[in-house]
Amino acid sequence: LLQGDSGQQEKEAIILKFKQAQSAVKRQLDLGCSPQEYQLLLKQHEAYQAALTVIETFKDNK
Repeated sequence: LLQGDSGQQEKEAIILKFKQAQSAVKRQLDLGCSPQEYQLLLKQHEAYQAALTVIETFKDNK
């Protein structure tokens, strides 16, 4: 997708979705949860951050 000819608008929409999902996970972490759920949510948050980093790095190098 990042290398394809899809428009900038579509790429920005994907970034926005990742950021929204990451924010939702962060809100849940801030509200508190069981230790098991916390670990799962923390891993999700880290995965979203990693994906955003890859996307941003790719955009910067293009």
